[in-house]
Amino acid sequence: MDFKDPNNSTSQNRSDYITIQTGSVKKDSPSLLKGLCHLFMMIGSVITFIRNTVFNIIFILLIIAIFALVSMVNTVADKGSDVIAEFSGKSSYEAGHIEPVLYFGLNGPVYEYPLPDDDYSKLTRNLDEKLNNRRINDILSIEKALKAAQSEDAIKEIYFDLTDCITTFPVAERIYNAICEYKENKPDTRITVFAESYGASAYRIATAADSIIIDPLGGFDFKGFASSNLYLKDLLERFRVEPLVFKAGEFKSAVEIFTENRMSDGVKKEYQHIFDSLWKLYKESLNTRENASKALSTVFDNPERFLSELDRFRGSEAQLLKSMGLVDEINSQLNLEYALSNDYGYVDNMLNPNMTDYQDLADSVKTSSVVSKAKKKKHRKSGSNNPVTVETQDGSSEIAVLYGIGEIKDFSERPTEFTPDNIATQIGKILEDNRIKGVIFYINSPGGSVSASEKIRNLILNLKATRDIPVYVSMNSLCASGAYWISTACDRLYATPTTITSSIGVFSLGLGIHDLLNEYGVRQDGVETSELARTPVAVRMPESQRRMNTLEVEGIYENFISLVRNSRPALKNTDYRVFAEGKVFLCEDALSLNLIDDCNDLFGVFEDMKDALKKDDKDEISLVHLTPEGGSKANLFRSLFIKTASGVIAPEYVKTILDLLDKSAAVSEKKPKLMAIGAIRDVTL
Repeated sequence: MDFKDPNNSTSQNRSDYITIQTGSVKKDSPSLLKGLCHLFMMIGSVITFIRNTVFNIIFILLIIAIFALVSMVNTVADKGSDVIAEFSGKSSYEAGHIEPVLYFGLNGPVYEYPLPDDDYSKLTRNLDEKLNNRRINDILSIEKALKAAQSEDAIKEIYFDLTDCITTFPVAERIYNAICEYKENKPDTRITVFAESYGASAYRIATAADSIIIDPLGGFDFKGFASSNLYLKDLLERFRVEPLVFKAGEFKSAVEIFTENRMSDGVKKEYQHIFDSLWKLYKESLNTRENASKALSTVFDNPERFLSELDRFRGSEAQLLKSMGLVDEINSQLNLEYALSNDYGYVDNMLNPNMTDYQDLADSVKTSSVVSKAKKKKHRKSGSNNPVTVETQDGSSEIAVLYGIGEIKDFSERPTEFTPDNIATQIGKILEDNRIKGVIFYINSPGGSVSASEKIRNLILNLKATRDIPVYVSMNSLCASGAYWISTACDRLYATPTTITSSIGVFSLGLGIHDLLNEYGVRQDGVETSELARTPVAVRMPESQRRMNTLEVEGIYENFISLVRNSRPALKNTDYRVFAEGKVFLCEDALSLNLIDDCNDLFGVFEDMKDALKKDDKDEISLVHLTPEGGSKANLFRSLFIKTASGVIAPEYVKTILDLLDKSAAVSEKKPKLMAIGAIRDVTL
């Protein structure tokens, strides 16, 4: 009988389906390649599972961390200084016994404005101090501490460390005056100053002390004043780069570094006069210390004499300075602090004398009473916990100090930058406080963006119109160009003897790199409805655009001159070439030209405004300083980042990341096309 497959009409042998072997049945095996694929797929699945699991765990932890950090930030807002002190390794302030030595560690920058007291600013200051081994100081806290110390009979000695002290001369003068005021009230307290080497401003401060001490290897970091630039004309020509300079009139000092190989004769004469005058004023300021001015003139104004004297002391400038009476003692800081420990006791060991840090004393003054106690502590502390008030009397009227420091910019996320937004924030505080009867605009700026300068000028005009209060300008190291533009909105202008001001001029600057790009094969082509719409990169800027830029600069320059003449009636009939054309002047020359109303510092301006506002002698008017606001969302994020990263990431990397964040924010800043800025950018001594 035949067996047939019901599904196949053709009869097939069963052996086609089953192979019979002795003791077993053999099946078809998967290939080697197919097996390897299964293996790799299995390994990939395991890796994917592990990766997803790890990232999910990290994501969950991140969510938990964000909620925890937000909660912590709320705690920071409530407790403030306690959290900051914990981060920085310092305990919070506690009232206690004040030590007989009051310590001013000014070995770092001394800022002119009250330091922002938001969490991010405090944390970054502490980070800066740790990484750079320096203090972050502000003049208002120094003045506040010296004022408070007048009521502390326990203080027997005040010790200043001025090594690497960085500040402007007007700020140094204020510290000097604050020390002298303290000495008048507490003549029995000894004041000692030490520095490894003295800068010009540091030495000015030191001349108020009873004893000036210098390290055996130290000297003076200054032998006079100087200013110089690098001139790039030949370099730009070699690289086939064209400087695109559009300026009005003879204004040239700020841009000639791109167009010349040397300082022009007119600018050199102008600057030589300014620096000779500054050096003369500086030496005269040292007359309070016997023979100091004469000694500087005798030695530093005569290089051969200086080298001869230095050779006599085998190259030891410290010995030379002591022989000239410019310092009182040569000693190391180690020996000095050891002696303080011997005289007043110490903490843990003789190298850690009992001292109260000045910032602790300044922070303790939180009411109208200055009779407060400071905590015994060696750790240094920076920043003030509240807006600083030089004079405070409850219920009195106030004069507010509005701060404009640094280059004028259209935008910045830093609360201390000189921008319209930051100035508007401070003006908002003034508008909300009816106790404020007048405003002093404290300026130290070389100028900057024309558009930003005009916005700030209008903010001042709106403030005056809204509140009908006087606004005076207190010019400090610099009030040039765009900063003077802003000053034209104010009622009276004051400068210190060493202020550099005016620089009335406008320019636009760019670099044409079309020749360089063409040389390396880069060409530019396209379509346009007008050559005015062209963006020249690899082609030369068309003449129409050059003429357009020139006309814009000339128009703004004429507007600048009109602003000055309208705000300074004495200049209405004066040839603008006398006070404009980019020229800069010291206080005395600016006063003779009627560019300012008087020479005085911040407190002199305050006294003048107070006299103008007082209706009778019973009126009480105090001076308040507006603190920059730093609580932006960006700063909140940075604060969270620092708190998260601390203890996990090295401080150096934390600082690097913060710098990158600042630079990325700066990319979005609108770059001003037109600048009203002085050529002298910094007068830090």
